[in-house]
Amino acid sequence: MGVSILLLELNGFIAMRRFIFSSGLFVLILACSIDTSEIPTLEVGQDFADSNVRVILLDTFTVAVSTMRFDSIITSGTNRILVGQYKDSFFGNVKASSFLELSPPLYDLPSDAELDSVGLVLGYDRYFYSDTTRTSHLNIHLLLDDLRTDDDIFYNTSKILFDSIPLITQIYLPEPRDEDSLFIKLPFAFGEPLFEGIRDNDINDVEELRETFRGITIQPGNDDDSSVIGFTSNSSRSYIRFFYRIPQEFDDVESTLDFAIQTNALEPKIFNRIQNSLFDPVLDTLIDQEINLPSVQSNNRSFIQSGTGYASRIQFPTIKQLFDIPGEGTILSATLRLKPPPSTYNDNLPIRDSLTILLVDQNNRITEQLFFGGQPVFGVVNQELEEFDDLIYEIPIGVYVDRELNETNFVDDAFIVYPPEFGQSVDRVILEGEEGDDFSASLVLTYAIYDEDE
Repeated sequence: MGVSILLLELNGFIAMRRFIFSSGLFVLILACSIDTSEIPTLEVGQDFADSNVRVILLDTFTVAVSTMRFDSIITSGTNRILVGQYKDSFFGNVKASSFLELSPPLYDLPSDAELDSVGLVLGYDRYFYSDTTRTSHLNIHLLLDDLRTDDDIFYNTSKILFDSIPLITQIYLPEPRDEDSLFIKLPFAFGEPLFEGIRDNDINDVEELRETFRGITIQPGNDDDSSVIGFTSNSSRSYIRFFYRIPQEFDDVESTLDFAIQTNALEPKIFNRIQNSLFDPVLDTLIDQEINLPSVQSNNRSFIQSGTGYASRIQFPTIKQLFDIPGEGTILSATLRLKPPPSTYNDNLPIRDSLTILLVDQNNRITEQLFFGGQPVFGVVNQELEEFDDLIYEIPIGVYVDRELNETNFVDDAFIVYPPEFGQSVDRVILEGEEGDDFSASLVLTYAIYDEDE
């Protein structure tokens, strides 16, 4: 394999062990492939223990990019109420609905209190995805089952029975950037028995409340093609508010009682169900978490979507060819470069500026998060390239490559990448695979060689 090399003289090189990762050296070297017969040697001199030292940069190790899909991801205990639906060109109909249990902090009302009205307040948390210029529907339904599970966990695939007839349907134009909250007036007939039950001491705690009111689910319209909106689950900003008055001789006293998500309880009080119905028969093959879809079989693309469980899986099947280079060596840096095709993102479908990195085993079960120097490793957008409208993620994975090189037995593990907030958003990222015409996923490796056999 042919190589183009720029050599750098090193003084005071330290602590030599075969394939130990370190950082801090930036060398502009371009390598097309590895052919050890064409790698020249730089004489450094006696200050380097009579060693020949040369630094090369290699970028032609195979990067195997594929797509996998988690069977389910945890969405309970979230601080976001996620609701909406849009049609995605890759993932089909993407739908998010939320299930909430709400209750008052205190079960105490004056005995002469009279209910005036009741409404649902949803505070925007500024998250949105897809087109907010189109109207959306919010269907409020009553739950027919308790929001409980045996393990106190709900997933994006979990189901809770609810009344098929909505309590109320709100048509609205989302304004997550400009408005603080959305108000939905609820039927008086819904609020009256709850209000009177608390006032008359028939409802005194959450268990008694559940006998009358188990909670609500917020569902998008079946035919909506607009956006998915995030509302906060914070009890001070999202709640069912009962407006009531206490009659007085001259002027009535007006007050409110709020039902909110009580996050201090051990049981889950909220989860988001996030689904997609595919148009693409290729992605439809991912029916099990253990299945990997190589990018070479999916138009040289790898697919990521939060909420529905798609992630990109990365392996380096030829990395141990580094052993073919004669002499002792040390990895100075290793960077994975991934690029989303420009046609796959826009203002309505934005790209996040970072990616989370997790290690998985051969069955795509998460084993750990990737750390370096005590800090989690993230993929970040190269800001300098972004200024030229070239968006490329760069992931420093020297610590991972070093582990792979020192693995004595064959282990079919890998790492996956996906956006932050994977369980409470619907962000998508489409990545180029390893056989692109204009760009291919690549591993750029800076490698120092010393004590080479002559």
